[in-house]
Amino acid sequence: MIRRLVPLSRRLAGALVINGLLFLSWPTGAAEDPGRRDAALEEAIGTADARGRRAEAVELSRELVALRTGVLGADATATLAARLTLSIMLEQAGETTEARALRDAAFDRLAEVDPERLPPILNNTAIALQNTGHPDSAVPVFDRLVAVMAGAGESVPLAITHFNLAALHRDRRDYDAAIAEGRIAAEMFERLEGPDAEDTIVAIGALGQTYGMAGRPAAALPHLREAWTRAGQALGPSDETMRQANNLAAVLRDLGRHDEAEPLDRAALDWRRANLGPAHGATLISARNLALDLIGLDRAEEAAGLYDQVVETLARTRGPDHPETRRIARERDMIAVLTGAAPSGDPGDLAALEAQLTAGTVDADAVYLANRLAGIAERRGEPAAELRLHRLSLDLAERHFGPLHPVAISMATNVARAERALKTAEATPAYSRLEERLRLWARREYASTSDQAVIEQVAATTRETLGDILSYGYAAGRSDPRAIALVARVMLNWKAPGSLERALLDRAAAELPAADRALVAEIRNLTAQSLRPGADRQAIERRLDLAEAALADRVSGLRRLQAQQALDYGEILSAFRPGDAVLDYMTVPMRMAPDRVEERILVMLGRAGGEIRLFDLGPVAAVSELMADSGAAAEEDTRRRLYDQLIRPVMSELDGVDRLTVVPDGLLTLVPFDVLVDQAGWPLIAGLDLRIARSGRALAGGDHDMPQDTDRNGVLLVGDVDYGGTASPLPFTAAEIDGIAATARAGGIPPVVLRGQDARAGAVRRAAAGQRVLHFATHGFFEPLHPGADDPLDRAGVLLAAGDGDDGRLTAAELATWPLDGIDLVVLSACDTAEGDRSYAEGLAGLPSALATAGVRRSLLARWPVSDRGAARFMARFYDHLAAGESYETAFRATKLDVLEGRLAGVPEETWAAFTLIAN
Repeated sequence: MIRRLVPLSRRLAGALVINGLLFLSWPTGAAEDPGRRDAALEEAIGTADARGRRAEAVELSRELVALRTGVLGADATATLAARLTLSIMLEQAGETTEARALRDAAFDRLAEVDPERLPPILNNTAIALQNTGHPDSAVPVFDRLVAVMAGAGESVPLAITHFNLAALHRDRRDYDAAIAEGRIAAEMFERLEGPDAEDTIVAIGALGQTYGMAGRPAAALPHLREAWTRAGQALGPSDETMRQANNLAAVLRDLGRHDEAEPLDRAALDWRRANLGPAHGATLISARNLALDLIGLDRAEEAAGLYDQVVETLARTRGPDHPETRRIARERDMIAVLTGAAPSGDPGDLAALEAQLTAGTVDADAVYLANRLAGIAERRGEPAAELRLHRLSLDLAERHFGPLHPVAISMATNVARAERALKTAEATPAYSRLEERLRLWARREYASTSDQAVIEQVAATTRETLGDILSYGYAAGRSDPRAIALVARVMLNWKAPGSLERALLDRAAAELPAADRALVAEIRNLTAQSLRPGADRQAIERRLDLAEAALADRVSGLRRLQAQQALDYGEILSAFRPGDAVLDYMTVPMRMAPDRVEERILVMLGRAGGEIRLFDLGPVAAVSELMADSGAAAEEDTRRRLYDQLIRPVMSELDGVDRLTVVPDGLLTLVPFDVLVDQAGWPLIAGLDLRIARSGRALAGGDHDMPQDTDRNGVLLVGDVDYGGTASPLPFTAAEIDGIAATARAGGIPPVVLRGQDARAGAVRRAAAGQRVLHFATHGFFEPLHPGADDPLDRAGVLLAAGDGDDGRLTAAELATWPLDGIDLVVLSACDTAEGDRSYAEGLAGLPSALATAGVRRSLLARWPVSDRGAARFMARFYDHLAAGESYETAFRATKLDVLEGRLAGVPEETWAAFTLIAN
């Protein structure tokens, strides 16, 4: 098995722990004959305990207490140690109540008569209880030890104690407590011994392992990577460095990232072979781990060779009938059958193995064995046995890992697929439970980290399962209304789960206790610090990671947030008027054949009264090819072909619809739906009131035409910016903001105008507070992916005033941290502001997701480059319509129709068609 937690080598010195028993040497100078009797009793107690003779061990321990009481006195430290040994024997015999009372009394007396010896005796008593299988009884002993030691201030022994207590809680599967203690230990070691000390590295790695065991890879990976990196830098190629590589690879493998795990495990195997020898236990672990990586990479023959080496070594060193040899051989044979590296023979009596699993110990091996047995049943064509074994593997996984662990979710997916294959009545409920389980797990992960790469990995991991759920819903929806409702729930909850999760956490923050609100404030402050020029991002992000993980621990159940997400699509559709409809798109990987997964476009059509229909629009690749070139969507021919792909298949279902909301996803967010060209050669907006929403939630309550917010009464206008020579001036932006300011004043709305050198990021942020509308007339940018800037939120933004060390770049990452909650509208009258990287976590990562995360109700952005003059004229007319009392949505469409129907000249098609209004 992989060594999942590495205990520190040092323990507090004190009473001697032998075979799980606590002894204290006979005092020097005491009577010799009683001393021989004392030693004989100690040996007899150890023998009786080792042979399981519990009653005899208790009686012998009572004799030891009586002997020491008579010779040394009741308050002698050795006598009190004997009472503690007796308490352990009573625990072994099931007399827990007497054992704990005896232990507490002994500790109380020790605190009075020998306080210096109390800490080591507490420590070793806890260890003895833990080693003899009584972790629940060990916890209060460790807690007492922490309380005693903390009075003397921070120390390395106190850090060790917190570390050991974390290990104990981990063994008890109380992961929240283990994480809390592990975090204390890691931080204390770092303060006392430095960031590169081996204790610090081990503690950070152990904290990451605990997160991984708790099924929280988003929080685990940063710690594990940090421990591995520090070990490599501080310790070089060493046993500890290889152990950290091994542990990091284990979590990557759990996430299915075998390509990243493989080089880590290969390096560990090579080093261990050379330095520890081919037969060393750690070497064999690395060989098995590498074999599992290779299986995940479809390199079954290489994996089989490694398994053969491990089995041969075990047979030679431990014997062919040793349980470990037989276990690994059985695992090898099963995997060989499943991967096709061996004929579909019988690797053993499956029924007998299943019976052993049902009655045996629940551990990780039992889970994986049940899963492999199910795979063999599938290959044999025994679907009933396969379903039964998948159910067993899920039950075992829930009992061992917990319900919100990637392994348990994987087993739940297998159960749902098997129910579907057999067309049982439980198929839809199984998929519904899977979706809820997946949602709770992903929500916790998004709340645990700000590492964009980890967030994207979590989202990509969930998206493949969502494809399976939607594939089932699409097939079963014709006959099962529950399956349709399941699809609708996926559409509602999974379009941009990262942003939605953060918005919900922010909304819930007001209801949190003061300590948790302080954590939210700390997270926001650290995020802002990390984005400042010259900031020590590594140090800040370390603190940020800990703060976010702490907040996620506090709300680990997240049930309150789930209640906030319980909105049903049927409720949304019930508020529609007869002419309303929504087209909700989602791109998901779907299994089209046993060996072929293809990303496809599904769309859900919803109409008034709750009517829902589903359509499969084919592979995403067809749209990707049309939009492969930057700006391709601006071309009329492309917009015609996109109409044929995305709208025409459902057009016959839109009879009587005059107001259509489109909810795009991923790549489709870049599609200009309102100006797609229909068969008659007209843009859709000419005949349909077509709107864009980030989620179906934006339509909740029938707010298709949300009125302007009367509680806010201001407009902030930013333009005519002095770029300090970093960009070319935009002369028409001056007229743009001046004209809008005049319109606002005439309507009784006081404008705030920032221009020239006054248009700096700090001044803009301060002036934004309390405004109804923010309008930026400036340059926008979205840079292609390049080394050193892989976060799309760092590569998208707008330009503001530059100078005095400020480069003038306001990035999406910075904008996402601004407190813009409740602002009606942000207009970015700038090129490429609706651009972004396709993201499973954010829909489209860039300025659109940044504004949504910041709390803006709707955003008006440009999908591609726009004309300076044309944009100014378009925006002036848009605000004229707003001044006339029209809603934002109506005013936006009316402005486009003014251009289309000849009432507004001087706005090129590539400019007015570029703008999109997105409801968040």
